[in-house]
Amino acid sequence: MNMFKFLRVVVLLLILLAVASNHFLGQARLASWENTLWVTIYPIAMDGQAATRGYIQALQPEKFEEISDFVSREARRHGVALADPVHFQLAPPVGSVPPPPPRDGNRVSVGLWSLKMRWWAWRQSSNDGLPTADIRLFVQYRAARDGVVLDSSLGMRKGRYGVVNAFASNGQAAMNRVVIAHELMHVLGATDKYELYSGQPTEPEGLGDPVKSPLYPQIRAEIMGGRIALSPFQARMPSSLQRCVIGAVTAREIGWLE
Repeated sequence: MNMFKFLRVVVLLLILLAVASNHFLGQARLASWENTLWVTIYPIAMDGQAATRGYIQALQPEKFEEISDFVSREARRHGVALADPVHFQLAPPVGSVPPPPPRDGNRVSVGLWSLKMRWWAWRQSSNDGLPTADIRLFVQYRAARDGVVLDSSLGMRKGRYGVVNAFASNGQAAMNRVVIAHELMHVLGATDKYELYSGQPTEPEGLGDPVKSPLYPQIRAEIMGGRIALSPFQARMPSSLQRCVIGAVTAREIGWLE
């Protein structure tokens, strides 16, 4: 091996070591809950509508305080001493869209998409002019119209980012915050607690009050259960985070409980 090839291998190994170290330290910070986690919201206009662009231009950080309040409230309930577990900051609107996730679920396709997504996310955060975030949430806004159904959102623990689909509507803002909080929990390590084919919260971990008697109807949603279970076969979306809780299983997954 000549000197040039040797140096190239060394540089690549150092880069891989730096990436692995950054990932490990980032995950350790998220799990420790010793310091406030900084979360940056990146709004993206996805449909080219003037109303959508106007909506995200008018967004203020205060729009996301309900999520901080929700996490703080639930952290206290589970005995976490940190006064402000998460802090949200709002980045300027993003001018490009993230790489679309693969539809086929092929591991190679998913792996390639993950690499593209991490590169794209890094490029956005490197130019946002904000303090370095622990978690990045890219919120894709579309105009709220009859018949429009949003694609599923996602939260990736390994990359510490989420891609959230939301409606550009003040009337839907509270529901948007429920979805954002759900994906934030995914980034922190929480798993879904509902049946994939029906969306029905699973018993008991997906219920807001699993010891309620009678068990149904529930009055709150477990954030990873996603819905308020009215019966074993019927559920509805919570109107806001005021109707949501973080259950014991989720609290354990994100590091609040032993």
